[in-house]
Amino acid sequence: MIKGKNEIEKLNVTRQMIGTCEYDPVYDLPIITKTDLSRLDLENLHLCGVQNLSVKRNNHNTLVHMFRYDCELHAYWNNPLKKIPLFRTCAAISTPDFSVTPDMNINEMRHNVFKGRWLGKLWQNYGCVVIPTVGWADPCTYDLCFSGIEVSSPVIISTIGCKENKEVFLEGFSAMKKRIRPELIFVYGDMVQGMTGTFVNFTYTDAFSKKYEQLRLTGISQIFTVEGD
Repeated sequence: MIKGKNEIEKLNVTRQMIGTCEYDPVYDLPIITKTDLSRLDLENLHLCGVQNLSVKRNNHNTLVHMFRYDCELHAYWNNPLKKIPLFRTCAAISTPDFSVTPDMNINEMRHNVFKGRWLGKLWQNYGCVVIPTVGWADPCTYDLCFSGIEVSSPVIISTIGCKENKEVFLEGFSAMKKRIRPELIFVYGDMVQGMTGTFVNFTYTDAFSKKYEQLRLTGISQIFTVEGD
């Protein structure tokens, strides 16, 4: 199966990590190392969807999010090294948000979480600044979905669509905080009442190209803390 394949083709088959990596002992997920926030200019950081990322733009204060459909994200899984030169021009990139939903088979959920962690660690090993994306479904998924991330690591989450299931979202959010204890939480979407912690919040339109250009030119302070448990 491997004979006659080049190194990239072998990588796509075996998924052996390039560079050093520690693994979660329960799910065998690559562990994404905590990003040192001093590497980021948080007061001038701007959000950009990966689909809008361009070599023609100054990306040094750009946080790239990957809240996209799985069919789009599979392009990075199928060719994990292709975009690394572009990603390295950015302040930071998030890991792909592959779906985890209550109706999924547990094996598919594990594979989706694995893909996100594996890509994040690979890109980290190639010099990219990586922020883990965290998503979850029901309580049965918490242990899996919060694994493979170093404790106190900053994380990025999305609240889009969560207001319709606020209690379910806040239950998972609280469990995520207890498990990961993130130093900072990047939020894509509106804040949900009941969330506590230290945040940088980007609204849905902040990632659009026109809004991005406006923010890039002005620069705003975005860090705030909501007290609570």
